[in-house]
Amino acid sequence: MKAETHLYEMVYQSMLTQFYNGTLRCGHSLPSQQELCRQYNIGITTIRKVMRMLEENGFIRTASGKRAVVCFNDKDQAYISTLLRRRESISDVCRGLEILMPSIYVAGARLYTAYDKLEASLPAVGRETDSYKPYIQINQFLTEFLIPLNNPVILDLRSDMEHYAWIPYLSVSDMAYPYTLTEGFAFSFVLHVLSLARQKQDRALSDCLQQIYRGMGKHAADYLDTLKEKYPEVPEKDSYHWFSGKSRIPLYTVVARDLFKRTEMGEFDSRIYLPSVPQLMQEYGISKSTASNAIALLSDIGFVRILDKKGIVRRKGEPLPPVRLDEKKIIDHIIMFLDILQILAICSNRLSSAAFSSLSPSGKKETAMLWSGYPEPGSTALIVQILLHFLKKQIPYPCLQNILDQFDDILIWGHYMDRVKTQTAESKAFTREMQRLFSKLPDALLQNDEAVFTRIFSSIFIMLYQDSREQLLHGMPCPERFPAALL
Repeated sequence: MKAETHLYEMVYQSMLTQFYNGTLRCGHSLPSQQELCRQYNIGITTIRKVMRMLEENGFIRTASGKRAVVCFNDKDQAYISTLLRRRESISDVCRGLEILMPSIYVAGARLYTAYDKLEASLPAVGRETDSYKPYIQINQFLTEFLIPLNNPVILDLRSDMEHYAWIPYLSVSDMAYPYTLTEGFAFSFVLHVLSLARQKQDRALSDCLQQIYRGMGKHAADYLDTLKEKYPEVPEKDSYHWFSGKSRIPLYTVVARDLFKRTEMGEFDSRIYLPSVPQLMQEYGISKSTASNAIALLSDIGFVRILDKKGIVRRKGEPLPPVRLDEKKIIDHIIMFLDILQILAICSNRLSSAAFSSLSPSGKKETAMLWSGYPEPGSTALIVQILLHFLKKQIPYPCLQNILDQFDDILIWGHYMDRVKTQTAESKAFTREMQRLFSKLPDALLQNDEAVFTRIFSSIFIMLYQDSREQLLHGMPCPERFPAALL
């Protein structure tokens, strides 16, 4: 397991991508530090550290009171090689975002209210000869609809989309630039989106944004395919896994989640004790602090007990142990748990539709039999685990599989809900309703009824998000940091 990557390192690598693919060319001025903070959804201290690293390594030069200027220079062939090595993953990202992002923009638009202010501040759209500016302005416009969701993970998704999937104009290719926009088209698109959002025409707005993503993906794929034909000697090797979560998920969470899964699957059933901290350090290649925090997390959520001078065992009905992790860390990650649930509540309809469509008739029958064979899930956490595993397995796009893998890691923090949620008649009724909905999914699979399947699938995540958010509002500080309730 690789060492934990810091936030500033992820931003640094993102900016290097733009240097190496020719988006940021020698002589170009970088955005201001405040603009970079907004683009990457990070603080000024992180950006300043990144700028120092870039200058120390010869990528930029800075001067007091002026914007940094790119001094990295490479041959056009090198820029082309960088793009072609990412050809398949860029196409995959575009297909995946066509599923993910329209629903998120629509959900934000439902909450948006400052239409007069937005309309009055619409920027002048760049002209056809300025290939990059129109897309920056359109992205800034659309980002306004994300702000009401109050979800930094969504802003991370948007930021990674812009900086990874963007294809710069390479004049040496002698090809038409795929993202060329006329002033009239860009401005009419912005006004059309604004009109649909204002009138709360959710379906039409979603269709409009989906068409834009589909068109953008097709133009990018056609351009890169033609570029590959023109430069067939460039080797294709792409090991990039899109969306890193900006290192907001600590390494010990990933270790804890993996150990949780291994234990649930029965790997340690023949043992009295689970792996010790030294064993975890050796097995995962991690520090003592990371291993200790992973065990502390599993203890805090009530999954294990730590027996002094003996070892670590599964907890079996005993009272919850005292909390071991720092309170601020717990609050930060429970809020991130809500962020992830909000995204799943918004996107589960389209995600489940894509997963459903990828299943063969025999696959649907096999999944239905598997789910029917489960004993009645005793908790909503188990239902979510089952459904998320289904999405990760069946979603046909690696970029979305990667995102869902990271979501799965952070959802382990949701088990802290047991410390704030009381067992009332209402909570028991909620669990029964979740179980009832889950029990209907196998029939929808057997009947090949995608509409029923996706509606139930989506309802489960929407209910879970609403219930979790409401419960935490009564038991946690910092409600202003919670992601927004959904309309």
